[in-house]
Amino acid sequence: MTRGFTLVELILVMVILTVVMAIAVPSIARSFRQRNLEQEAARLLAVTEYGRDEAVSEGAPMSVWIEPERGVFGVDAEPGFVPGDVRRKHYALGGDIHFDLEKTPDARDGRVEAARFAPDGNMDADGGVDSIRIANRWNSTMTVARTQDGLGYEIAKEAK
Repeated sequence: MTRGFTLVELILVMVILTVVMAIAVPSIARSFRQRNLEQEAARLLAVTEYGRDEAVSEGAPMSVWIEPERGVFGVDAEPGFVPGDVRRKHYALGGDIHFDLEKTPDARDGRVEAARFAPDGNMDADGGVDSIRIANRWNSTMTVARTQDGLGYEIAKEAK
């Protein structure tokens, strides 16, 4: 007697696998999209910390800026303090991610100064923005906001 699977059993297994995949794939895709959003928020937060570190190590004011329309951000030394562009860093957001500013602060040439760090590492309390929201095309958002003490930024917890 030959042991094996009948055609009906094989088709039934294929149907079960198809149903499981139809349920799991959207959840996995949503997880990847959220992870990309979290990585961009963490990268923006890292740029603010880099700006603070460079302000202290170079003894020069550093500005963290964003260009909402172009989806780019970075950090630059204030003109006249650091020779050349050795401390300049520019980054672009991922393809499906964009800045979503609630109110557009004053911008020069499309560039918004998000934060300015003095040579002692303190953030200019009067300048910059209180929060920067990053969104993807599926309307998920993450916010990088000024800490309660006003000395830096953190990734804010989103209300559910």
